[in-house]
Amino acid sequence: MRVQYTLPGLIPVETPAIENETGALFRAKLTVAVTPRGLDWQDLLRLDRLPASASAIGPPPGSDLAGSRDAAAERLRWEQMLNRQIDSLESSSEPEGAAEKGRRRAIERMLALLVRFRELEESMASRQLSEAGE
Repeated sequence: MRVQYTLPGLIPVETPAIENETGALFRAKLTVAVTPRGLDWQDLLRLDRLPASASAIGPPPGSDLAGSRDAAAERLRWEQMLNRQIDSLESSSEPEGAAEKGRRRAIERMLALLVRFRELEESMASRQLSEAGE
């Protein structure tokens, strides 16, 4: 995201170079804001425009892979991923320390929820197939 740090009506311009016998003055290196005529402070701060919100911003671009997979392939991919996670948890050693045991319990609870979700999804899919076959 690009942030604009200058006010749109106050664009810095260089001051004319002023030199004396010692060379360029420090003031000559400064920039001075040029205020356009006919604008009030609300216009300068863009308070008259609608703020960017979710309704003004479009949806994010879709992934190229989003439409290329069917539901059965996506279910199989998630099932394989879940089985790998369960296998790695079962093959890992018992944790030492309270913090590690707490993390392991949290992982076990999450995997139990995902297994339950998978069972519910399988029952819904089988019910849809049975209803479609009738």
